[in-house]
Amino acid sequence: MNLALRPAALLLAALPLAAEPVGGIDAKALVREVETQYRGKTSHGTARMRIATEHWKRELTMEMWGEGRERFLAVIRQPKKERDTATLKRAGEVWNYLPKIDRLMKIPSSLMGDSWMGSHLTNDDLVKEDKTEELFDLKVLSVEGSTVTIQADPKPDAAVVWGRLVYRIDRERVIGIDVTYFDEELASARAMVFDRVEKVEGRWLPLRMRITPTTKPKESTEILYERIEFDSPLDPDLFSLRSLRKKR
Repeated sequence: MNLALRPAALLLAALPLAAEPVGGIDAKALVREVETQYRGKTSHGTARMRIATEHWKRELTMEMWGEGRERFLAVIRQPKKERDTATLKRAGEVWNYLPKIDRLMKIPSSLMGDSWMGSHLTNDDLVKEDKTEELFDLKVLSVEGSTVTIQADPKPDAAVVWGRLVYRIDRERVIGIDVTYFDEELASARAMVFDRVEKVEGRWLPLRMRITPTTKPKESTEILYERIEFDSPLDPDLFSLRSLRKKR
């Protein structure tokens, strides 16, 4: 998944003078490995998503499937009134299925920046996740023990909404620690923090991700994985549009 802080000057000022030299670390390979840690050839799991805004709170239970980096399906299991509402990502597109009105709709490019399921994630996050090394130029800012700080700036022709990302990565366990997202003016926009790290099928995984918008620190979206497994066979039809209407 993508990991963006403002001003880079503040970040650089906070680095200790004894920081380890940055040479020898492949920033692109490290970010790619971290962002695909939830993938495998296939993945299947359940998670709770807790959303808190200034005006309301909401909790969803979801079942999710993934195949590589291009296909992803999430189906709401709870609450009952939203059961079977689904989101499908495939071939750079996002589709939603609303079972109450039996409606299948493709998210247009004009709405890619809108909230996904009312959370602090966007539809664009679903499409662009796991593609940081394709869309951004990466460089290592510092190495302190096992923590590597990497700055990601958009490539000139990249269609992205963020002006900069700053990752902190635990290179020993190859997991994200946090990511700060900056807007086009390089003002801090949101932070994503990873914790509850456990070993799952031989790989270290943060089982909780928390997103907080910078301008609304009392708001947040928290995703907590309850179960996840990798490389199990999936129905070839799972990521088709017609499968969205199926109850599974």
